[in-house]
Amino acid sequence: MLILRCLHFSSEISTEDRLAKIRPIVDHFNKKMNEIYYPGKQLSLDESMVLWRGRLQFRQYFKNKRHKYGIKLYVLAESEGTVLNFQIYGGAGDDTSGIGHTQKIVLKLLEEKLDSGHSIYMDNYYNSYDLAIKLLERQTYCTGTLNKNRKGNAIDLATVTLRKGENK
Repeated sequence: MLILRCLHFSSEISTEDRLAKIRPIVDHFNKKMNEIYYPGKQLSLDESMVLWRGRLQFRQYFKNKRHKYGIKLYVLAESEGTVLNFQIYGGAGDDTSGIGHTQKIVLKLLEEKLDSGHSIYMDNYYNSYDLAIKLLERQTYCTGTLNKNRKGNAIDLATVTLRKGENK
């Protein structure tokens, strides 16, 4: 209750940034987590949904999820679940939107953790051959499934058939 009494959001509306009202809180959390906590080697990157049924321009809908409507978050976390960094998806006007959206998200969430030898685990939504090369150049390793039809994949990767337990 004390936090709610002290918390205030400005009524000023920015047409450029849809998240202008809460951007200081998100930035403060990400900055403080980077200052006070250093994670282990293994990190996980995935999206998460925050239930939201109100009116919001960038609200997402997923018919196969338990919470069908909500706000999409991109989260960098430790294997135990400690959230290290997160970003709210603000729609098409966001600085990470457009071509190469998933690659921009990964690099934005990892900007403070690159060049430290971390291993990132992610699903096929984020993973690409180009991203793996960029991360490897920055001494960051990635593991995850790779879509065969993703743009930028090497031709020999598209023709490989793997058995259970194999990797390429």
